[in-house]
This record gives sequence, C-alpha cells and structure tokens, in this order.
Amino acid sequence: MKLFLEFFILAVTAVCMITAGRPDFVTDEILEMVASDKARCMKEHGTTESMIDAVNEGNMVNDRAITCYMYCLFEAFSLVDEDGTLEVEMLVGFLPENIQASAETVISFCSEQSADDVCDKMYDTAKCIADKRPDLWFMV
Repeated sequence: MKLFLEFFILAVTAVCMITAGRPDFVTDEILEMVASDKARCMKEHGTTESMIDAVNEGNMVNDRAITCYMYCLFEAFSLVDEDGTLEVEMLVGFLPENIQASAETVISFCSEQSADDVCDKMYDTAKCIADKRPDLWFMV
C-alpha cells in the first residue's frame, strides 16, 4: 500500500514529467500497483492510453477525459481534498529527497489554482506544474 501511495504521489508531481520517458522513480512495481485504479479511472472518464501518451509528450490539453482522469487517480490515493487541492506535504514526502525542497515550492504554488470544478482545477494545477517543473510531471 505504501508503494502504491508513493506512485501516486510521484505520478502527480511525478500522474505526471512532460517527456517521452517516465522518471526513474516511477518503477514497474508502482505501475503494477496502480493498474486497477488506472483502468477504473480510464473507463469512468473515457480516457485512452494515446491521450495519456500525448500528455507525457508535452501536449497538455484541457479535455475532461484527461483532467477528470487525473482527479480520479489522485482522489483514489487521497492526494487531493474534496475541492481538488493537492495534499502537498503528502505528495512531496514521497518524492526523491534530492528534489523535495524545490518540488514543494512549485507544488504549493500550483495547488492554489481556482476553477469551477475539480477537473478544471486539476488541469490548471497540472499545467502549472508541467510548465514550471516538467521533471516533476508524468502521467500514468
């Protein structure tokens, strides 16, 4: 369970690196642990692997199939509150130690986005993080 939570936390700052490859801290074991929630969230929101791949290649689109999928994953692991605000301390605590301090600054800043609903807020938050620190963003 701890490893599963670590993945989600990493995947948010790190459900999510705008590059073609995944970061080293998102291991195969983590991907296996989140597979069932990923499949559930994809099904609930009509998300495809090609949409996820596009985001990881730097094409962050404001499409509810992606934004609600992101919220679904974070919510599954208690990494967001009911208003869609990231649980910064929890998320940062699972990142590699060498990036925690700088990541906390960016994630704290970006988590203060305001939007009409949790899916829009997730887009604004994700876009902010990806723009400021692409090395923290990888979507599973």
